[in-house]
Amino acid sequence: LIDRRADRTAQTPSVEPVLDRDRVQALQEAPERVTVDPRLRAYLVELGRETRADDRAEIGVSPRGVQRLFEAVRALATIRGREYVIPDDIKRLAGPVFAHRIVVTGDAAVQGADGAAVVADVLDRVAVPAVEGTPQVER
Repeated sequence: LIDRRADRTAQTPSVEPVLDRDRVQALQEAPERVTVDPRLRAYLVELGRETRADDRAEIGVSPRGVQRLFEAVRALATIRGREYVIPDDIKRLAGPVFAHRIVVTGDAAVQGADGAAVVADVLDRVAVPAVEGTPQVER
């Protein structure tokens, strides 16, 4: 394989841009316009707190981890064509965003617990706030 690769005489394929700079910038800024109801913001914070309070967690999700979830749910809402976040966005992304940020205790690890299990239990424990329709709040 290496000899064939070394003897290859084909030119490197050319790459054409698919988006211009302005479109890339617009796509990067789109999630910034997504509204997150204050009750959902409080829910995000409470989820992070609960990971730190969980007995199985040596280290829970930091405030920066909560910020990353905030950013991720706004991006998901954008992808789904909404200008607001719904509770299901948070529940959908809490595991992927939080699980690897949690360090479980040695005892918890021996018993088979991991960050994903902590997040799943926290999602079950923390009440989801009732948010109806498109929230009318600041961004």
